[in-house]
Amino acid sequence: MDTTYLVDNYVNTKPGEPYRLFPFGKIVKNGRERVITPEYAATFKLPHFKPPVKLGSHNDETPAGGHIIGLEVRGDGLYAIPEWNDKGIKSVEDGAYRYHSPEVIWDDGGLENPENGDFIRGPLILGDAMLHTPHLGEAAKLYSIGENTMEENIQMPKSFWDKFVAPLLEKKPESLTIEKLPEDYESAKSERDEYKSKLAAIEAEKNRAGRVEKFAAALKETKVNFELSELLADLPEEKADLILKEFKALSAQIDESKLTGETGVQGETETDPKAAFNAAVLAIATEKKINYNAAFEHVKASNPDLFKSAFAK
Repeated sequence: MDTTYLVDNYVNTKPGEPYRLFPFGKIVKNGRERVITPEYAATFKLPHFKPPVKLGSHNDETPAGGHIIGLEVRGDGLYAIPEWNDKGIKSVEDGAYRYHSPEVIWDDGGLENPENGDFIRGPLILGDAMLHTPHLGEAAKLYSIGENTMEENIQMPKSFWDKFVAPLLEKKPESLTIEKLPEDYESAKSERDEYKSKLAAIEAEKNRAGRVEKFAAALKETKVNFELSELLADLPEEKADLILKEFKALSAQIDESKLTGETGVQGETETDPKAAFNAAVLAIATEKKINYNAAFEHVKASNPDLFKSAFAK
């Protein structure tokens, strides 16, 4: 590939041949899998400065053999375009280091540009280190930044933390630039909400069925038609329990023959007016399949004399 690299504003440095930072394919570190594809590689960028290529260590005080001035995606991976100083040129020519280790902030992180306050979102190449021991075979020794500790068993240099990672963690969320969410995200969110709504409806119906069953079993112990369990199940728990308690108390007082007989007509009345009125209410509730309150009002309107005798002071 015939490529021309333009480099300006440097002293005692020399443009070097691009070298590969990552090959395409899967990278696994501490159980975390990442896949470097050509599309993903094209999203890598450099920060607001030229990242150093350190000689022999990731420590911030390690002398740099050069700096990375650009990135390039080629047919077999992501490449760094370096500029070398004398020490870097000598290390390359002498073959002093066989492997290298990129320093990466992945796409779930980023850092602040101190010049204008902009948030530079990952993935970013913050540097590279020439090393003797590889982590990824002949590929590269992965060295990831973005947590309190590095993925390698190496203590993070405090100066490096203070410069790049700490400002990122102190960045206030409201000052970050929020990217527009893709349309398929809104669609997925809508489907999720619909699914949650269906689950809630299923759960509500399941709970109601349980309440109907509970009230039906309780009503079987009374002289009240157990079909009223449907009506009780639709009432608030406290109110339903109060009515059920009243049913049980009245059932102990009511003669069963008087539940099915005529109430308050042709001069035929219950011995206890209040029990007679309640029997009429229960009969209407069963007949018309309405709740107790509605049946109460119905009997009150249709049989005012019975109501007055039952509740006369």
